[in-house]
Amino acid sequence: MGETRFAVPAGDIAEVCRRPKITRVPHAPAGLAGVANLRGAVVPVISLAGLLGQEEAPATAASRLLLLELDEPVSVAVDEVGALTRLDTASPHMAGSQPGHLHVQGEAAVRLVDLNDLLRRDFAALARHGRRGRLAAQATDAPGPTAPELVFVTFGLAGQAYALPIAEVGEVLALPPHILAMPRTDAAMLGVVALRETLLPVVSLRALLGFEQGAPDRDARIVVARVGDTRVGLVVDRLQAILRAPPATVAPVPAVLNRGPGEARIQSICRLPGKAGLVSILSAERLFRDDTVTHLLAEGRQQTELGLDADDGAQEQIVVFRLGQEEYGLPVAAVDEVLRLPATLTRVPRAPGFIEGVMNHRGRVLPIIEQRRRFGVAGEAAGSQRRVIVTTIGDRQAGFVVDTVSEILSVAADQLQATPELAADGRRMFDRVANLDMDGRIILLVDPQELLDRAERDLLAALDGAGAAGS
Repeated sequence: MGETRFAVPAGDIAEVCRRPKITRVPHAPAGLAGVANLRGAVVPVISLAGLLGQEEAPATAASRLLLLELDEPVSVAVDEVGALTRLDTASPHMAGSQPGHLHVQGEAAVRLVDLNDLLRRDFAALARHGRRGRLAAQATDAPGPTAPELVFVTFGLAGQAYALPIAEVGEVLALPPHILAMPRTDAAMLGVVALRETLLPVVSLRALLGFEQGAPDRDARIVVARVGDTRVGLVVDRLQAILRAPPATVAPVPAVLNRGPGEARIQSICRLPGKAGLVSILSAERLFRDDTVTHLLAEGRQQTELGLDADDGAQEQIVVFRLGQEEYGLPVAAVDEVLRLPATLTRVPRAPGFIEGVMNHRGRVLPIIEQRRRFGVAGEAAGSQRRVIVTTIGDRQAGFVVDTVSEILSVAADQLQATPELAADGRRMFDRVANLDMDGRIILLVDPQELLDRAERDLLAALDGAGAAGS
């Protein structure tokens, strides 16, 4: 590490591997570099420099991870691994064989370290077991709304806002670079893409609604909708928000609006609060002609009979958002709404730096918290893709500003696993991690309760500090 050579007993090391992509964990102890996907397992990565109180050097092609097997797998990041060698601790000039002592090997000094002791000193939670309950259990105890709300996934199309009921949406995906075109199909059918173990037919929602088709841009998304037991991918211009609306704001669509040339039909219209506009609500089974729906339903039944349904087993929907270069997730059940970040917010005098301001949301004052600063993301984000994720725990509600909301994913239960308990106080902002595939993509899932608890604690601490300074 750096200019210093270290040695550890070979028996302590289960494996030496190249350094993969490391996902940073905000609010983690200083020595935790992040977590990494090692052959399908999510493993914490501890910085040896951090353990020894030194500054970590940037990763290079020579950087390696030393994988240890404690109560849980854990890895230690080092700058380079030199050789497997034998230190003759019985030699007179090798006096002092305890960890921390310098030994002479040839003309070079080697410092012995005990990684197990270092890890247990700074990361005692690695030896602890036990977890808090899943979010579903927490959500069950939270008081529900006085009246049931309708929940929609909204998206932009040809400059207008459309939505599908969230119960009809499996997930929302980024548009892949290539879609396999199929022969003898109409203009709406774009082709098929691979989605886990099945082929997903991809359709242009523009064409279904009778709009002129254009080349999709980088913001285009595929909304995976359910028609019976079959899934169909709908290409939209961009993902906008998760909308929760009282039933009184949703009304049947006037018949005159469904007389256009498109195949799809609008189910109802949602009036947004104030003068924010209208959202056209679609229905998955009314996107296609009756004969097309009949064909899709039959195809879905056939796939189910053949055991080809990739959604067998427990699934959980998560909202994926970005802060800088990292991806994080929140369970859909914990997200009230996803809103565009207003151009202006009402500033709060003497508020801490992470409080962007407040906004009026459905008649309530909603504090808006800048997550880039709280997660330690360098720089300032800008652009029209910034969103506010509104979440409520109990009677507390707050909006968290993120760089963009990119996807809504359905994640199988066996792809979710616990994050290591590494915080000194036992608290974890990230209670689970979604291990999506074998190429290294992992998404840290935020514990909504801890997110709001930390925001409240930070706010109170900042206000107490301001009060003390003023006195």
